[in-house]
Amino acid sequence: MGLQLGEAIKIVAQTKVYLLYRTVVYSSIAVVVALFLAILVLIGSVFGSGAAVVLFIIALLAGGFGFRLLREYVLYLLQAGHIALITEIAAKGSLPSGISQTAWAKERVMQYYKEVSVLALVDQLVKGVLVSLNRTLFNVMNALPIPALEGLAKVVQRIVNFSLTYIDESVIAYTFRTGNENVFDAARSGIIIYCQSWKALLKNAVALTLLSYVFVLLTTFAFMLPLGALALFLPSSWGLVKFALFVFSLFLGISAKWILFDPVACTSTLLTFLKEAEMARPDPAWEAKIEAVSDKFRTLKEKAGEAMRPASGL
Repeated sequence: MGLQLGEAIKIVAQTKVYLLYRTVVYSSIAVVVALFLAILVLIGSVFGSGAAVVLFIIALLAGGFGFRLLREYVLYLLQAGHIALITEIAAKGSLPSGISQTAWAKERVMQYYKEVSVLALVDQLVKGVLVSLNRTLFNVMNALPIPALEGLAKVVQRIVNFSLTYIDESVIAYTFRTGNENVFDAARSGIIIYCQSWKALLKNAVALTLLSYVFVLLTTFAFMLPLGALALFLPSSWGLVKFALFVFSLFLGISAKWILFDPVACTSTLLTFLKEAEMARPDPAWEAKIEAVSDKFRTLKEKAGEAMRPASGL
């Protein structure tokens, strides 16, 4: 089926408002990183490079936690709104005329998920199921049991694991496409359909992940040119400043991926997923296989059942 990158770029280009929002969010994060690096340089100049290294390591650990909080309270809603828009364009060719993209997407997300905590829960359950499947049913290590290839298999498995974010987003897109307001049940069906078509979907997702690495390398190099030129003019004793410029250029390269590449990669995977979903219906045999290896899938089914009970009890 191919990556359909041209079609994906055309669709993403119609969601300029959300591209702007992504730019604002990640640019704000870049400003915070720049300020932190400046503080790091100041502390290093006063207390020595050892203190700067310790603070840098602590910040990396704390930053991961902070980014998760930001994702839960800001990025989940932003990403889900963007996916809702992309899904509508992919399914119908365009958005309804005269709408505010922001208002329409927020209304769509709230119609299905009601609140951000439900969206976060569904996303975490879907991610957990996909990770379980990769460790069991779709494990590269099992496909390449030759000892000499174990190192290669581990590398490939890691790339596959990174690619799951695009599959996860496609399952969220599927919850919008089905029109099923029981999002737990819709996500359950989406996971089953993924398993029924996993080779084509995972192949595309892995290819996009590899392309994302290339994109980060190119954008990082592009940012390193001016910042590296600046570093060359600095005195050799300003080692911490040069290191800060290097780290900042790397962060900018990754931020460019988050802003520009990820929406296109998400859309590319989403197009393949929705196409496969049109030709497939959830297979009970696959559902039984998934349920046997994933407790998160069992939780998803329980949540789907709980969501149905109030309506059936009236």
